[in-house]
Amino acid sequence: MRPVDEAKPINARRRTASTEVHWIPRTDSGRTTAGLQEWAIVNRALGDRDWAEIDPMRVRKSKGVRHRFTPAMYYWQRTGSHVWCESQLERWEVLWLDYSGQVERLWSQPLALTFGHGTRLSGDSHIPDFLALFTDGRFGLFDVRPAARIDEHARVQFDETATICGALGWRYKVLTGHNNRATANLDCLSASRHDRCRPAPATESRILELAAGGRPRGELCRITAPDCPPLACAWLDNMAWRRLLNLDLAAVFSSETVYTTADSIPGADSIPGQKAA
Repeated sequence: MRPVDEAKPINARRRTASTEVHWIPRTDSGRTTAGLQEWAIVNRALGDRDWAEIDPMRVRKSKGVRHRFTPAMYYWQRTGSHVWCESQLERWEVLWLDYSGQVERLWSQPLALTFGHGTRLSGDSHIPDFLALFTDGRFGLFDVRPAARIDEHARVQFDETATICGALGWRYKVLTGHNNRATANLDCLSASRHDRCRPAPATESRILELAAGGRPRGELCRITAPDCPPLACAWLDNMAWRRLLNLDLAAVFSSETVYTTADSIPGADSIPGQKAA
């Protein structure tokens, strides 16, 4: 989505015999017109549709927003656009999705699901928090809900959404939060995620060579840029964001934090700090 987008209402048909997907697509001008809405019955052909081409708009602002939430935009560097986050918790989850490197594009509240006869939520509807285009070309939906707030109704809703995603051939996951310290540390790293902080190829190779056996962040900075060690901090953090360097995000982040090459740590492809669903 673009920063100027406004949420549009979805007028889902109630009490439908079949489970349906409703969305508001963009026009060629990048905007929508009043009343422009599309819907289709859930099937594999619908899931195989090019949703990136449709580029659905955010469909509504949740009625659940309260003063304790802080809606915010997250800059998604891969597309040069912003992802609207309904709360700070959603923004943290988008941060982790960005860091994972597995998501190419992300849409906020892009569509509505209406549950048909034969489901446990017949006549009800649900708007997932995010639609994702993964780097392997597949699509998927995400919902964000702290584990402590998943009650029986939410569990049924998520189960039915997972069933719909299975019929579409999509992935589905409920994001329940991460270790708070790991999230705060990752937020610090994200300040250097932009290409302006990427070191030159020769410097990057040098850093990887120095970090092969593991070195403290401060020591790496002093060796890499002796005339201006703070300059190297952005290089190291950029490489850590790109997962070329590995660190313990759940530990205290300081000059003593040990950086090592990612391929020297077993299981380095996993995302640290994630709580169990």
